[in-house]
Amino acid sequence: MNKIYKFSAWWMVCLILLSSLTFTACETNDVDTNQYKGGISLNVFGPSPVLRGGELRFLGCGMDQVASVLIPGCDAITDIQLISAEEIRVIVPQTALPGYVTLMLRNGESIVTKTQLTYSEPVSIESFSPESVRPGDVLTIKGEYLNLMHQVIFAENVIVSDEVIAEEEATEATSKFLKHTRNEIQVRVPEEAQSGKIILSDGAEIPNRLYSEVELQVVLPSVAEVADYNNIKPGAIMTVTGENFDLVKEVRMENGETMLFTYSAEQKALTFTIPCGAVNGPIYVVPASGVLVQVTEIKMATPEDVKAQETEITAGKELTLTGKNMDMIAAVLFPGVEKAVEPTSLSETKVKVVVPGEAQSGMIQLVLTSGETIPGLELTVTAPKYCHIADENVLKTNDYFVGEDMVVDVVNIGELAEVQVAGTKVNYTSSGSQLTIPVPETAGHDSSVELISKDGTCKKYTVSFTKVIWEGSFDIGDWGGNKALGWNGYDWSSVQPGTIITVYYTLDMEETNWQIKLGGCAIDWSPLPTIPSQILEAGSTRFSATLTAEDLLVLSQDNNAGLVVSGCNFTMTKVTLK
Repeated sequence: MNKIYKFSAWWMVCLILLSSLTFTACETNDVDTNQYKGGISLNVFGPSPVLRGGELRFLGCGMDQVASVLIPGCDAITDIQLISAEEIRVIVPQTALPGYVTLMLRNGESIVTKTQLTYSEPVSIESFSPESVRPGDVLTIKGEYLNLMHQVIFAENVIVSDEVIAEEEATEATSKFLKHTRNEIQVRVPEEAQSGKIILSDGAEIPNRLYSEVELQVVLPSVAEVADYNNIKPGAIMTVTGENFDLVKEVRMENGETMLFTYSAEQKALTFTIPCGAVNGPIYVVPASGVLVQVTEIKMATPEDVKAQETEITAGKELTLTGKNMDMIAAVLFPGVEKAVEPTSLSETKVKVVVPGEAQSGMIQLVLTSGETIPGLELTVTAPKYCHIADENVLKTNDYFVGEDMVVDVVNIGELAEVQVAGTKVNYTSSGSQLTIPVPETAGHDSSVELISKDGTCKKYTVSFTKVIWEGSFDIGDWGGNKALGWNGYDWSSVQPGTIITVYYTLDMEETNWQIKLGGCAIDWSPLPTIPSQILEAGSTRFSATLTAEDLLVLSQDNNAGLVVSGCNFTMTKVTLK
C-alpha cells in the first residue's frame, strides 16, 4: 500500500512553537543566510527524522516562491503543496537519502539548510483485514516497524491507542491495542468508527502519520430498498426491515426530531411511532458513528374535500369545517387576524373553530400539525351583531383595579343587556362606544368578565384584576419603613405564589440615589428570600416583583407578620397585587 503522511491543522501552530523538539531549527547556523531580496527566508523545516513517504514541511517567508525541492537521492520535487506564503509541504520519495535540502526559487536562487535531513525506520502498511468490519470486530493491520506506531486513527479522529492517550481535537482514546508487534497491530473497532482510510500515528507531540491507501469499510445499518409511504398521520406505527439494525442508536426525522423505537433481532426489524409534528421527508437510522442512513420516506396526510357548513358567518360564531384527515389541522388562520386560532373540537372528519371578532372575508389558511400551511376555503365574514370588546389585547396590557371602574371600548354597545364580573352581575354605564364596568371586591386573578347581548349571546373574557392593598403617601426618607402591611395589616396567607406585587412611588428629585427593599417584619426587615434590594432608575414610578412560595412563607409566618417597605429618597403612594 502507498504511504501518505499528514499533520493535523492544529499542529501547524505548534510546529513553530515546538520546533526545537522535533524539527530542525533554522537559526543562523541552520539555513543559508543568502536570503532573497524579496523577503524569502526559511525559518524551520521538519520533522527530522522523517518517514520516507511521509510529509516534510517548510515554514518561513515567501515560500510561495519555491519552484522545487531537492532532496539527496531524488529527482527535483515539483509537486509542492502550497499551504500559504509561509508554508509548503512535499512528500518524501522512497529513494531519499540523508543530506542537506535545497529550496530552488523561481528567480534561480536557492536556500540550503545547514542541518541534514535524517530518516526514521521505514514504517509501512502492507495490508489490513478484514476490509469490511462491524463495530466491535477485531481489525488486524500488518506491515513493517508497526511497533513504532502507537495510535490507530479511524475516520473523524476516532482513536484507539496502545496507551490511554488522545490527540487534541480528537475523541477520547478507547481501549488499548489487542496486539502490538513489529509486523502486526490488532485493535477492536470502536462503535464511533466510520468508513475511511486508516491512519497510524506515532503519538508524538508533533506526530508522524501513516495513511492506508485503501479505505476501511465500516458496516452500517441498511435496507434493501427505501420505501415511500404516503398519507401518514401522527401516531402511525411503522416497521422497516433490513440488516445490522442492532447498530442503531437513534431514529431521526429530517427536522432532527427523534422517536422511540424497538428492535427485533428475529425479524431484523425496527418499529417506531410517528410523533406529533412529524414532517414530510426521509427518516434516518443513526448508529454510534453519527452517519445518517435513510430507511424510508414519508409524506404526511393533509386535509381533503374541506367544506364549511356555512360559508357566510358572523365573527365570533363557531365555524364548522368537514372533510377527510381533518385531525391534521392544528390551527386556522383568518384574513385580518395575525394569530392562528386553535380548534375548539377536532376529529378525523370535523373541526370546530371560533371566528375572531376582527376576522375579515377571504381565504382561510389551515395550519397543519407538521407546521405546513395550506389554503382552506373562501369565507364571507360579517361583523358580529352582539356586543363585544373591540380590542381584546387591552385586557392583557392594561391594569384594571379591584374596587375601581374598568373602562373598555366595545362594538354594538346597543345590543348589550347584562354584564357580569367574577360571576356577579354589575351595574354598568356606557357613553358612545365606551363601556364602564365597576369591578367588585370578589374579582381577582383570572376572573371572568361576561358581556351578555339581547339575543342571548354571551361573550366571555378572562381578566387578572389588580388589587390595591395600600394607598396613601408615605415618605421613606433615609431608610424609613412603611409597616402598614405588616403585623396583620394584610392577610398574606390568601396570596398565591406567582402574584405580582407592585409599589408605586414618586422619587425625590433633589437626590440621585434611590433604593427600595421589600422586607419581612418577621426577619427583622431583611429582604424577602427571592427579592433583593434594588436601585431605582431615574424617572421610574413603580417597582414590581413576583412573590414566590418562599417569600409568602416569610410574610405569613408569626401570625401574618407581613411586609415592610423601606429604602431611601422616595415617597410611596400605592401597593398592589396582581
